[in-house]
Amino acid sequence: MTKRVAIYARISTDHLGQDIVRQIMEVTEFCNRMGYEIVETYTDEGFARTTRNRPALDKLIKDARQRKFHLVVSDELSRFAGAPHLLLNLLEELKLWNVHLCSVKEGISTDNAMGELVATMLSAISKMELFNLSHRITSGIKNARRKNGDKWGRPSNLNAETKKMIVDMRSQKVGLKRIATETRVGVTTIRKFLASTEIQKSA
Repeated sequence: MTKRVAIYARISTDHLGQDIVRQIMEVTEFCNRMGYEIVETYTDEGFARTTRNRPALDKLIKDARQRKFHLVVSDELSRFAGAPHLLLNLLEELKLWNVHLCSVKEGISTDNAMGELVATMLSAISKMELFNLSHRITSGIKNARRKNGDKWGRPSNLNAETKKMIVDMRSQKVGLKRIATETRVGVTTIRKFLASTEIQKSA
């Protein structure tokens, strides 16, 4: 009996060179080699792997309840979910209707205990990579703040010399953009400085 399958493809909001058409072509070729009958293709574009609510995925689950297919195939597990609890919840939900997940790149199918275990482990590793990236970014920001007097961002050129230039030029009705160009101080910073100067004068 030919196995009825669904294809699921997803790309995130930033795309990062991802191609949803390529995903579908690769998975379709795999299904053809396996002799599977492709019932429908579900695609979510502009959704992160940590987002559970996706239109195509929601429709896929509804169709799974109606037992339109027995297996959902994607090019890799991260298309389904990027966090262990999300993947586990999806696995458990689909198992209620005897539907399983299959990843082409990892060579995993959750229709057996080993495949389910490996899928969960890979998802956990994926989450760890995201955590490590977030940790490195946070650590970098803290280090930059520490080196820059607890300030984040590009160091300002606003000092005693440029402050005097700003006041002198502004008193001569010079525009903010020209002042910013000549002093190499941002327009926003100049506005804040001039506003604080006016406050001090009126105090």
